[in-house]
Amino acid sequence: MDRSQRSRIVEIILGIVFIGLGIFSLNRPIATLGALVIWFGVFSIIRGIATLTGMGAYGDDKSRGVRLFIGIVDILIGFIFVANLAKGAFWLGIFFAVWFFVESIGNLFLTARFSKRSGIAKIGILILDIVCLVIAVMLILNPLVVTLALPILVGWFAILFGIVQLVQGLRFSS
Repeated sequence: MDRSQRSRIVEIILGIVFIGLGIFSLNRPIATLGALVIWFGVFSIIRGIATLTGMGAYGDDKSRGVRLFIGIVDILIGFIFVANLAKGAFWLGIFFAVWFFVESIGNLFLTARFSKRSGIAKIGILILDIVCLVIAVMLILNPLVVTLALPILVGWFAILFGIVQLVQGLRFSS
């Protein structure tokens, strides 16, 4: 079996797994939300530990205090998420809403300032950026919507990604 055949088999297996995970996410949104909260909490703990253990690798003493603070906060946030799934789910919705808001503002300023496009294309992008900003504000005002929609979005993303993997794995050799 050559390398391209192994690669295609892996893509087919990944496609099937992601489609299965997507269907599970859509059928069991509460379990999916719990898994996302635990994943985010564990990731935050690992990131905090990595920040604390990597402090000595940096020669800049001025930022040690900031790194220490960030590492401890990451670990505490991780433990809060893992210890209380309900509160973790609520805060996960808030984090995603704020993240969407910050990204929308950043995109709005970057498009307005640095876009080389002019005319209708630039205006269209600016309008979409403003729409994203309005949606982000609405999500911040009601983070429960984000929390409830997250498993559905993850489910559909997993299904679409799985289909892409299957198509790539089943493609005919040229």
